[in-house]
Amino acid sequence: MKFSEFLTELNNRIAAAKVSGFWTDTMKKQWINTAGERVSNYYRWKALEYALKTITKADQEYYDYPEAFQEDSIYHLEIDGDEYTRANNWDDYQNYKANESTDKMFVSHDGFYFVNPTPEDANLEIALWGIRKWVKLVSDGDEPITPSELDESIIKLALATCLQKERRYSEANAEISEVEAPANPRVPGSGGILARLKAKEEEEGPKGYIGKAKSTRWM
Repeated sequence: MKFSEFLTELNNRIAAAKVSGFWTDTMKKQWINTAGERVSNYYRWKALEYALKTITKADQEYYDYPEAFQEDSIYHLEIDGDEYTRANNWDDYQNYKANESTDKMFVSHDGFYFVNPTPEDANLEIALWGIRKWVKLVSDGDEPITPSELDESIIKLALATCLQKERRYSEANAEISEVEAPANPRVPGSGGILARLKAKEEEEGPKGYIGKAKSTRWM
């Protein structure tokens, strides 16, 4: 769905809900982008898996996080073909270093990713796999990076924002619940739209490292 189509559908939903307030297209487009980001961040969608590569700097432990990636989303990393294991969290990574382990480890932290042991050589290839962040829609012809199955969720969350601004909180919460209600593990097919789509992806099997790492110059 193109940006203009999102706006048209949102306007249709607003009219059907008989919203009395006046909201500009600029505001509605902002709601759509905010909803898109929220949907993107809900789960590690297969369609958003992304690969990039760069190079090491001699004796450097940390590097800027790729602009294309969601925060803390790197899930696989290789340096010069060697796989580094992802630490559970920053404290685990620090404990691993303190114990002087030689196991290869990486962690995402505070806008950077850290690798240890630190490569001594420069220009070794770093291959990264992570999750793409939402790309803001600007022009009418822009299309989202998310798959079409998520379009309805974006529309509903944008409509919920409008209803909240109208102080129609119960209706807004109903829209949000239709999108984000958690699944009951004992009831197949339960939960909101996103929970059901997540369950479907999980049934399809484990994720792979989608695509080859692409060269980039963010460093």
